[in-house]
Amino acid sequence: ATQEHENRVREGQRIFTLTLFLSFAKEMETPTSSEAGKCKICAGSAVGTHFGVASCRACAAFFRRALSSKNKFECFKSCPESKDCKKCRLDRCLAAGMIPTVSLRTKATDQEGSPPIDAVLTTNLEITLLHRLMANYKDFTRERVAFEQEYLRDSQELALSPIQLLPIDEPHSFSVYVAKFDTINRIWKGVAERALEFLTNSFDEMHSMPDQYKFTLLQNFIFLLYSSEGYFRSVKTFKERPMETFFISYTTVIEYTKYPEFFEGSEMSRPSEQVTNKLIELNTQFRNLLVPILDRMKITEIEFVASLVISLWSTSSESNCPEVAKICDCYRKRVFQELHVLYRDDFKLDNYATRLGELMTLTNALQMCASAILDELQFFNFFDVFDKNSFASIIARKTQIKEEPMF
Repeated sequence: ATQEHENRVREGQRIFTLTLFLSFAKEMETPTSSEAGKCKICAGSAVGTHFGVASCRACAAFFRRALSSKNKFECFKSCPESKDCKKCRLDRCLAAGMIPTVSLRTKATDQEGSPPIDAVLTTNLEITLLHRLMANYKDFTRERVAFEQEYLRDSQELALSPIQLLPIDEPHSFSVYVAKFDTINRIWKGVAERALEFLTNSFDEMHSMPDQYKFTLLQNFIFLLYSSEGYFRSVKTFKERPMETFFISYTTVIEYTKYPEFFEGSEMSRPSEQVTNKLIELNTQFRNLLVPILDRMKITEIEFVASLVISLWSTSSESNCPEVAKICDCYRKRVFQELHVLYRDDFKLDNYATRLGELMTLTNALQMCASAILDELQFFNFFDVFDKNSFASIIARKTQIKEEPMF
């Protein structure tokens, strides 16, 4: 009877978790016929399919010229909504899924030295997936910044940080707030909604996956993003070592020594001193593992996104579904192939084995950190440390797919 009761409870939690996921999934619905007639790049009237995407003649012509041109487009970071910026327009073409034709291959070669890949988006015809991921990641970032800043400004729940520092290459301007647990829960729920759109736009297979596999992929991505992006951005912002502050969301920060204040006044958590100390210990371990690698490598944004995606499709390959495992293998191979081209043709590295090895060390470290925080939150869930309706509790729950930690 006890086992039967536990099974019913587990099934109820699984259904609740997947119900939450489905509430995120509105963006994944099939477009209506009126929407299908729009250009995927500029939202104007599409006149047909060009380079594999429904688009207008102007956007198709622009993409064709961009591929045949030897120019490398630069964005001067002052055009968040401008339709005149050629680099941003090319980003949108690639994000929509436009695929270069083979006949243009010889025209796109540029033997001249180029600026860093994170500042200039090349039109290398052998780098399509990473370009698409970069364009979608930039959209994902823009949407998160707008969402966080509007929410924090309207709710007035958090105090402004006394240190208004941003990464040296930050393209967005925003206010930095001091994080509190309940607010961060609501912010990360919003991040998850936008992350689902990022995954759907980046990986076509998301549309046809069963909901449980979609949730597993989203769950893996959220823990990898939480365990990596804040440190990637913090090492470029805070110069003290050991680092004392890090970004816990895109526009909020927390100090390692102030975790007790982080939970003060929370209605969603009841952490004991032992739980608080464990979280401090975990984040200190993450810092000590990741910061030296990031300091040493000074990785570009495109390398960071590549590492994130390799980690995502490595952890998700543990699914017991052969079809999903095959998808994982395919994406990992594509990223490695495009990194080879990136290092050879764009970074102009004669011997890039050392840098690729460092990137794989970082990738493995990201997986270890994501695994550790997921395991710990699942352990906390067992003792009801967090409110069961809180995002921290929901995103850490196991699904029916795999009853062991997914990392």
